[in-house]
Amino acid sequence: MFCNPLGTIVKARDKLYHPDCFMCDDCGINLKQRGYFFIEENLYCETHAKARVQPPEGYDVVAVYPNSKVELV
Repeated sequence: MFCNPLGTIVKARDKLYHPDCFMCDDCGINLKQRGYFFIEENLYCETHAKARVQPPEGYDVVAVYPNSKVELV
Protein backbone atom coordinates (compact mmCIF):
# COMPACT_ATOMS: atom_id res chain seq x y z
CA MET A 1 0.00 0.00 0.00
CA PHE A 2 1.39 3.36 -0.98
CA CYS A 3 0.86 6.27 1.39
CA ASN A 4 1.09 9.74 -0.13
CA PRO A 5 0.65 11.98 2.90
CA LEU A 6 -1.24 15.22 2.50
CA GLY A 7 -2.67 17.38 5.27
CA THR A 8 -1.80 16.18 8.76
CA ILE A 9 1.32 14.03 8.74
CA VAL A 10 3.55 12.05 11.08
CA LYS A 11 7.29 12.25 10.40
CA ALA A 12 9.54 9.41 11.53
CA ARG A 13 13.08 8.83 10.31
CA ASP A 14 12.63 11.29 7.45
CA LYS A 15 9.55 9.41 6.19
CA LEU A 16 6.07 10.92 6.11
CA TYR A 17 2.91 9.01 7.04
CA HIS A 18 -0.80 9.73 7.29
CA PRO A 19 -1.67 9.37 10.97
CA ASP A 20 -3.85 6.37 10.02
CA CYS A 21 -0.94 4.75 8.11
CA PHE A 22 1.57 5.11 10.96
CA MET A 23 1.17 1.55 12.22
CA CYS A 24 3.06 -1.61 13.14
CA ASP A 25 3.92 -3.73 10.11
CA ASP A 26 2.96 -6.87 12.07
CA CYS A 27 -0.19 -6.19 14.05
CA GLY A 28 -1.42 -2.94 12.50
CA ILE A 29 -1.72 -1.07 15.81
CA ASN A 30 -1.52 2.69 15.33
CA LEU A 31 1.80 4.00 16.65
CA LYS A 32 0.82 7.62 17.25
CA GLN A 33 1.52 8.50 20.89
CA ARG A 34 3.36 5.16 21.37
CA GLY A 35 6.90 3.94 21.12
CA TYR A 36 7.87 2.81 17.63
CA PHE A 37 10.91 1.05 16.26
CA PHE A 38 12.51 0.72 12.83
CA ILE A 39 14.12 -2.62 12.06
CA GLU A 40 15.50 -3.02 8.54
CA GLU A 41 13.32 -0.10 7.35
CA ASN A 42 10.12 -1.68 8.73
CA LEU A 43 8.07 -0.01 11.44
CA TYR A 44 7.07 -1.98 14.56
CA CYS A 45 5.39 -1.55 17.92
CA GLU A 46 7.47 -2.34 21.01
CA THR A 47 6.08 -5.87 21.34
CA HIS A 48 6.92 -6.89 17.77
CA ALA A 49 10.27 -5.08 17.74
CA LYS A 50 11.33 -7.03 20.83
CA ALA A 51 10.22 -10.26 19.13
CA ARG A 52 12.59 -9.54 16.22
CA VAL A 53 15.66 -8.46 18.17
CA GLN A 54 17.79 -11.02 19.94
CA PRO A 55 20.17 -9.42 22.42
CA PRO A 56 23.57 -10.92 23.14
CA GLU A 57 23.48 -13.78 25.61
CA GLY A 58 23.05 -12.58 29.18
CA TYR A 59 21.42 -9.26 28.18
CA ASP A 60 17.80 -8.14 27.94
CA VAL A 61 16.13 -5.92 25.35
CA VAL A 62 15.28 -2.56 26.92
CA ALA A 63 13.30 0.15 25.17
CA VAL A 64 14.66 3.68 25.66
CA TYR A 65 12.38 6.55 24.77
CA PRO A 66 13.38 10.15 24.03
CA ASN A 67 13.60 12.30 27.15
CA SER A 68 13.64 9.25 29.42
CA LYS A 69 16.17 9.03 32.21
CA VAL A 70 18.42 5.99 31.97
CA GLU A 71 20.57 4.85 34.86
CA LEU A 72 23.66 2.90 33.89
CA VAL A 73 24.67 0.15 36.33
